[in-house]
Amino acid sequence: MLARLLVSLIFTGMAVIPTSFAAPVASKIASKSSGTIQDREAKQAELKTLRSQIEQLQKNLIANESSRNEAADALKDSEQSISEANRVLSELAQQRTLTVNELAKLEADIARTRMSIRACQKRLGELLSNRYKLGQLEAWRLLLNQKDPNQVSRDLTYYKYLAQSQQQLATQLETQLNELNQLAEQIQQKNAELQEIARNKQQQRQQLVSDQQQKQAVVNQLSRQIASQRSQIQKLAADEKRLTLLTERLNAIIKRQEAEQSRLAEKQRLEAKRRAEQRAKANAERSVRQAKQAELAKAAGRPAPTAEPEAKEEVSSINENLPDPSQAGVKFAGLKGQLALPVKGVVTGRFGAPRGEGGTWKGLMIKANNGQSVHAIASGRVVFADWLRGFGNLMIIDHGGGYMSLYGGNESLLKRVADPVKPGDVIATVGNSGGMAESGVYFEIRQNSRPLDPLSWAK
Repeated sequence: MLARLLVSLIFTGMAVIPTSFAAPVASKIASKSSGTIQDREAKQAELKTLRSQIEQLQKNLIANESSRNEAADALKDSEQSISEANRVLSELAQQRTLTVNELAKLEADIARTRMSIRACQKRLGELLSNRYKLGQLEAWRLLLNQKDPNQVSRDLTYYKYLAQSQQQLATQLETQLNELNQLAEQIQQKNAELQEIARNKQQQRQQLVSDQQQKQAVVNQLSRQIASQRSQIQKLAADEKRLTLLTERLNAIIKRQEAEQSRLAEKQRLEAKRRAEQRAKANAERSVRQAKQAELAKAAGRPAPTAEPEAKEEVSSINENLPDPSQAGVKFAGLKGQLALPVKGVVTGRFGAPRGEGGTWKGLMIKANNGQSVHAIASGRVVFADWLRGFGNLMIIDHGGGYMSLYGGNESLLKRVADPVKPGDVIATVGNSGGMAESGVYFEIRQNSRPLDPLSWAK
């Protein structure tokens, strides 16, 4: 239904009205002013949001740079630990090399000692065997030869000591061999321990290298994030600069428009003053003519002519009535001649009257104070509430049966599309949007998009 109403509204009745309630120059300037003011407010809101985003990004950037410093410190500790581990591994490798060399030397000594022991054992065995044999024979021989018993006793004692010394030598060599074997075992055990330490240190180094890679990955990720945020900050800063320049240009345009509006207002004031002077002059001339005509009539013996009407500016009607809430729910067709206009004010432009800029009025222009309440004239539903070129902030209410009422040039629209309204409901406030030279409301009544005379519906 909304689409049908808007299409019919735009294509059947709007062709004449875009300049419906302002002089062409004033309409163009004020229309641009309304649009630029709205654009400026939107851009300023966007600029505020943009600055907030930049501040948040800068806070995040500072936090991430702090995190990157912490990660870099952790990387430093890790690298120092890896260096220390490598130093310990190098020392262990040197100690292991010395231990291996010592072990090789000891093993060579053990081999030589074993060979010496085996040779000694062999000689000792041969000696013992020979001595045993010779010793037995010698003893008997000494006894049988009937030598001096004391000498025999000394010789036997000598043989006995010699055998004991050889036995002690064998025992000592055997003990030395055992000690060397134990030392070799200890060295092998120590070598195994060193190898285990080396393996542990190697694992520790691998873990430290892994930690270093992980921390480096964290640093790289933070660096990329910081670079991205810096790029985003630069983009936002560029956006902010563009918006700032735009708002500055808008402000300059608005100032020029305000100056132009002031100039037009001054021009209108001077024009009103000129018209007042013309009326005063016309009245003075009328008085002179009337006096002269009276003198001529008196001289001719005729009665004085009827006085000419005083020249004055056309006086428009004043509306003092507002819509009656008691008419709620009544069909619009049955309210003809009973309606009230939507706002109190002076009715200047009248339906069907010629317009100074060309064409005729399709509705009424009701002058009123800025910010004054605009009322719905009858029950209905809002079908349009938006800004429209030539009409400013426009509201259209569908009353059913093809009837619609239009309220243009408002300062603010207080109802939205699809909102129901009743007679007397405040739907907008008076303004001069859309290019109006003065504040007021442009009001129309239409049936099937055909304009009707609103005064024929008003009481």
